[in-house]
Amino acid sequence: MRLVHVTFLVLAACGGGGISNLPLQWRGVGSSPAPNPNVAASFAAVPLAFSVHDVRTDPTAVGMEEDSGFIVRTTDNVAQYCGAKMAAMLAQAGARLNEVPLASVDAELLEYKVVEGNTFHGMVRVRVIVRRGAGQAWAKIYEGKSRRFGHSHSPDNFNEALSNALADATAQLVRDEEFGHVLSVVVPPPGVRVGG
Repeated sequence: MRLVHVTFLVLAACGGGGISNLPLQWRGVGSSPAPNPNVAASFAAVPLAFSVHDVRTDPTAVGMEEDSGFIVRTTDNVAQYCGAKMAAMLAQAGARLNEVPLASVDAELLEYKVVEGNTFHGMVRVRVIVRRGAGQAWAKIYEGKSRRFGHSHSPDNFNEALSNALADATAQLVRDEEFGHVLSVVVPPPGVRVGG
């Protein structure tokens, strides 16, 4: 009885086999999302500045094991990682990110996690803010989701769920007619006159 009790305490202290540090890796995403024609035309016409800011309460938490409540964490910079992955997908969709920008697109990371139960449920929520000149902004929240089956406590499954949820949120963005319209109505930089 005493041996069982000690074993339980050791397992509890170690998180019961949970992941103490998840290195973030891009896994299981087949291809970058294709933009709709409106967004593609706006990307072609309007160079962008793009950034991601992590506004979550706990920037180290990236998942939870449902049964035990164990929190899966990472020491990686989540905003930097997500920013690089989203920027790559936007560039693949035609966004011009390496030129003098006419508009800025800022993504605020509201949620970035996996809940592991019988499956791995990934959830990424981002608030995208488009700024077009001083004091002008448009914002919308996108929710990316994924669901994966696999072995428990698997870093690969956690990363695959997170990767696909981020790709899903980005796909919603580049297929959003409203986003494309907002980008196309860009206020020119100071000193540039429009319409004579």
